[in-house]
Amino acid sequence: MGAVIEVVFPVFALIAIGYALGRSPLLAGEAGIKSLTNFVFYAAIPALLFRMFGRGLPEGGIEWSIVLAYFAGALCMFVLTMAVSRFVFRNPGVEHGLAAMSATFANTVMMGIPLIYTAFGEEGLIPLLMIVTFHPMVLIPLATIVTETLRGADAAGDRQSIPSILLKSLNSLIRHPVIVGMAVGIAFGFTGWNLPAPVDKLIDMLASAATPAALCALGASLTRFSIAGDLKETSSLVVLKLLVMPALVWFFAAHVFENDPLYVMVATINAAMPAGINAFLLAQFYNTYTQRSASTVLISTALSVFTISALFAWFGAA
Repeated sequence: MGAVIEVVFPVFALIAIGYALGRSPLLAGEAGIKSLTNFVFYAAIPALLFRMFGRGLPEGGIEWSIVLAYFAGALCMFVLTMAVSRFVFRNPGVEHGLAAMSATFANTVMMGIPLIYTAFGEEGLIPLLMIVTFHPMVLIPLATIVTETLRGADAAGDRQSIPSILLKSLNSLIRHPVIVGMAVGIAFGFTGWNLPAPVDKLIDMLASAATPAALCALGASLTRFSIAGDLKETSSLVVLKLLVMPALVWFFAAHVFENDPLYVMVATINAAMPAGINAFLLAQFYNTYTQRSASTVLISTALSVFTISALFAWFGAA
């Protein structure tokens, strides 16, 4: 239990510090929070990924079994949540994909990477980054396509074509700082070069800042959300995200694809991350489901301290 506290306490303490700063005048409101988040996304996290992948790809390249295991669980979760949205809460069709996004899309960058890195070091980042590479590539286009397809007849004139959706998604992905940081690191690793000492030190300093800055930025970002909307449905989404999603990923990773125990732990813990802010942003884009999505982000982040602690304790005992 002491080992669990050593990993989980500092992670959630940093989130709490970020939340307190976001509520104070120290970050200068929305502009300050956005600046901190931009530093994390465009400087600190890419530097961490460049540092890791600049040393070369893992032996054997991508381990497809862990990627397939994670997204088999994610797609099952996506379909299950759509069914709950349709048959339990009787939501209109446009909301099914947005509900599924809220229960499936994990906060992999702002919370998953710092927590896994804190717990397992670079060895744990290897399977995580294999998942992170495909995470937005699979789930954001899927949720967008489902939402566009199920939009009501009164909005038929505003629908985007499937090729247009896929093109926009691809364009966003190739400019995503996480993808860019990995790609530049991999390319540099192939050269066999060494960075000049001052640049190498700079990269180290930025990479070292990634974990605390990301967690503080996450906490500060949570001040943008409030609990509102249908709390019964929001509670269901939180249960699906924090309990059912990791259970599905664990089943596929451990028993269907029979992955290495470390890979199983990393995939399961990442699946237990709270709902990612991208779920709220997509709901905001369609101007529907925003209150329930925002509430899911806020509540799942607060409660994930218990579920993630329980997972660490369970894996430790196992």
